[in-house]
Amino acid sequence: MQDPASHGWPLDLDHYARAMERGRVLSRYFRPEHRGFEVFRRPGGLLTVSNHGLFALESASLAIGLWDAARRPLRGLGDRVLYATAAQRRMLGRVGGVEGTPENAHLLLTRGEVCWACPGGAREALAPARDRYRLFWGGHHGFVRAALRARVPIVPLAVVGSDELYRQLLDADGVRATLFGKLVTRTLGDKYVTPLYMGLGPLPLPMKLYFLAGEPLEPPADVSHEDEAGVRAWHAEVTAREEELVARALGWRREDQAAMPPGAERTLTGWLRRATAQVDAI
Repeated sequence: MQDPASHGWPLDLDHYARAMERGRVLSRYFRPEHRGFEVFRRPGGLLTVSNHGLFALESASLAIGLWDAARRPLRGLGDRVLYATAAQRRMLGRVGGVEGTPENAHLLLTRGEVCWACPGGAREALAPARDRYRLFWGGHHGFVRAALRARVPIVPLAVVGSDELYRQLLDADGVRATLFGKLVTRTLGDKYVTPLYMGLGPLPLPMKLYFLAGEPLEPPADVSHEDEAGVRAWHAEVTAREEELVARALGWRREDQAAMPPGAERTLTGWLRRATAQVDAI
């Protein structure tokens, strides 16, 4: 396969479809539910933005939900460290991954593809338990500029369950003080220092995932991607809509768990709730 960075990030749809089928193993593990995904049947470019789960382990379940709902591939816009080498670019490119540069985002969105960004980045993905489902989008305006430049809607997306896939044993500050943490800070940067986690050993906990897609937010007709005040205003609107959506998804999960009949799933859910609640006291 050619290096996608040099050839417009192509995607082999046959390979992608097979990857979606293989990924259903993870779907059985996380038992995801998707609501509002009919929005992705809308033709043309779409930029969907969501809260960032731990290590983006929600990505496969999200991509499968999109594929099932609209038969459209998901082009995840990822951090530069994930695309540092040609081998990484080829591997992630085969399942839709793209380095999240302004140029790549513009190319894909104007080509009519569905792109996914998590504006909170590593700060949100590696947040301590006290910051579960809290957005850290302040100052991250790139996704708004991308949508404005390409003149495509933003689809807010809430993901719940993804912040509890591991128990956090030591937060980033604790790891940062170790020799390993100092090495990561020196080589990659402070924001990439990863807390110490535990699940079922190295495996994530089988937490049920909930995906809730909102209505598309159209780019303001009188705002360009170079309009600083307009960018900040739309960023605030999209962020507020995302916060509302996350709250709704958390409520959906509470209702779903309360309505579970006695049985294996209810027992598992109760055990997971108790296991992850221990983290909040750390």
